[in-house]
Order: sequence, then structure tokens, then C-alpha cells
Amino acid sequence: MDLEEQTRHVPAESAATLAAAASAPPGADLRRFYVFQVINDFSFTAGIWIIFLQSRGFSLAEIGLAESAFHLAPVTLELPSGSFADVLGRKWSMTAGALLIAASTALMFAADSLWLLLPAMYLNGAAYAFRSGAQQAYLFDSMRSEPTGNRFTTLLGKLNAVAYIAIAATTALGATLAERDYALPFGLAVGAGLAAAWLAAGLQEPRRELAGRRGMGGTMAEALRIVRGDRQLLSLIVFAASLWTVSALVYLYSQAALSQRGLSPAQIGFALSATTFTTALGAWLSGRLSNLRPFRFWTVAATGAIAGSGLLLGGAPLPFALLGLIVAELFAGAFEPMIAQRVNTAISSAQRATILSVEGFLYSVTMIWAFPLFGWTAERYGWLPAYGVA
Repeated sequence: MDLEEQTRHVPAESAATLAAAASAPPGADLRRFYVFQVINDFSFTAGIWIIFLQSRGFSLAEIGLAESAFHLAPVTLELPSGSFADVLGRKWSMTAGALLIAASTALMFAADSLWLLLPAMYLNGAAYAFRSGAQQAYLFDSMRSEPTGNRFTTLLGKLNAVAYIAIAATTALGATLAERDYALPFGLAVGAGLAAAWLAAGLQEPRRELAGRRGMGGTMAEALRIVRGDRQLLSLIVFAASLWTVSALVYLYSQAALSQRGLSPAQIGFALSATTFTTALGAWLSGRLSNLRPFRFWTVAATGAIAGSGLLLGGAPLPFALLGLIVAELFAGAFEPMIAQRVNTAISSAQRATILSVEGFLYSVTMIWAFPLFGWTAERYGWLPAYGVA
């Protein structure tokens, strides 16, 4: 989860950057937005935060409780943060998210008790909530005309591709620096958050429909009314939240499943890095693939690949389990921009960030109970029944 969450590193003169800049309307500073994405999504502590907390004397049970606090934040803040972005501006929501990253990272580094760690993790989850809908809404509204066809799919796919590659690189760098001093990756993460906040505050809002004078409460009520009244939109949002929950369970618990199969931590790290690169490949090809087959085909294919990879992890020989995980991540990377295109096209700009936050809200609500339930099922009955139920 954010994987949330995801690091993006877009070269200043990359094809994706130039294409997006060409399609930007007056007032939408996409080049600055891409630099913000690069810095805001660096995650120097992603690979070492649990080890760091253990070194500070926290037990796994306490760390698990802190992880629950992380997921509690999107449950309580997804809809208000989406409304915040729609009413006050997407750039201010992104600014708040970046500042929360810096604050939560600093608080985690300083935490010497559970009572400091819990708010640190909650603030980290809050940062995810403030960024999740606002970033995608800003990008979608920054395109000159309502993005149709696969323009948005192609652009978002390329951005996600670079993000997944950067995740592997920054995680490795943070882990390497942590061997010298934990203060180095944590300090870099705080600095990146502050720099991203400065970049976000300087963005220009794209021209769009405004939420009028309804205020945040009125915007949330209107967004929920729209979702409830549009069965196709509701189905897309519920399906996306469910699919990404299953995908997260498959990926996150693959570490423990592969460990029980005898793989060392280094081998597991190598295997998961390989899946990250295949996710990036799928995301990069998303725009092209969406032209080859209809959306329904890719929906079935992605769902089957993700569900099938869980079953292979639970009971197939190791080579097939690894192959299944790689194929699942390839399809997940390709499908994410496709379904994002569908959802964004179905909603108006005035409530875009709020409605996008509904998906994040449903995902977090599901993860709060599904994550521990899956682990309990795996411990009691084994991996195959757990993945079979998921």
C-alpha cells in the first residue's frame, strides 16, 4: 500500500514529460508537477522502517498495531481530504500531503514509545489520503481537453512505470545508507517531503469546474450522491478497491510465503524487485495494450492473473509460484491506468478528487480487516486456503 507509496522519477526531457507538457492548458505547470512527483514519492525508509523500529525496542505486535493506525487514517480522512482538494485546490492537498510525510517521518525517527509511534503512523496514512485523489485529479484536469481514448491511460502508465522502477532504486539506496546510520535515510525522507511541499505550493491549478459554495461537507454529500446514483461508476469503484486489496494481499504476504519455501531474505528481495520491474513494464505498455483489446478483456485478464498468482503461491512448485507472481504484477501494472481512465472519464472535475477518494476509502476499510484475517487463516490453515479465500 502505498503502496501507496509509489515513487516517480521522470527525466526532465523524457517523452512522457514532453507529451504531457504539449497537452497542458495555459496555467497548468506540468513540468513542475512532474518534479514534485519525483521528490514527493521518494521512499528512502520503505525497506528498513520495520527493522529500525525493532532496533528501537518495538515488538512485532506493537509494529502491527502501528500499521493499523496507518490504515485508520485513510478510513477517516479519504473523503474529507478529497473534498479539501476539490474545494480549496488540488495543489494545497498535495502540499499538505508532502508536509505530513516530512512530519510523520521525523516523528517516527524520534519515537521512543508506542504513544509517539501511533500518531506518526497515522500522520503517514493521512499523507497518503491527501495525495491519493488530488494527484490523479490534477493530472487529469491538466490535459487541454477532456482526455478521451487512451491519452490519459498512456501518460499515467508511463508515469507509473517510472514510479515502480524508482521504488526499487530508492528502497535499495535507503537500505544501504541505513547500514551506516538510520538518520541518513530518515533525514533524506524528511528533506524530500519539505522540498515536495514547496514545489506543490507553487503549482498553478488547471482551469476546471468549481465545487461552488457547497463547502467541503456539501461536496462530500454531492460526490456520494453521484456515486450512489451511477451504477456503472459505483461498480467500477467497488471492483477497483476489491481488486487492489487482493493484489496487495498477494504481494505483501508473498514475502512470508516465499520465506517458508526456503528462500533467503536476499533471494526474496531479488524476486520482488523483479516483479517491480515487470509492473513497470506493464504500466509503460498500458496505452498500447488498451488499443489491442477492449476494457472488458483486460478486466478479466488482470483479475485472473492476480487471483491465479495467489493460488500458485499457495500450492504450486516454486518456479511456477514465482512466474505467477511476475505475470500478475505485469497485468496489474497495465490495468491500473486503464481503470483510472474509466473512472476519471465518468466523473466531473468539480467532485473528481472526492469521488476518487471513495475508492481509497473502500480499499482501506477492507485492508483493516482483510490483512489480519488473511494472516490468521494462513497460520491456521495454510497458504493455499488463505489465497483461495482471497
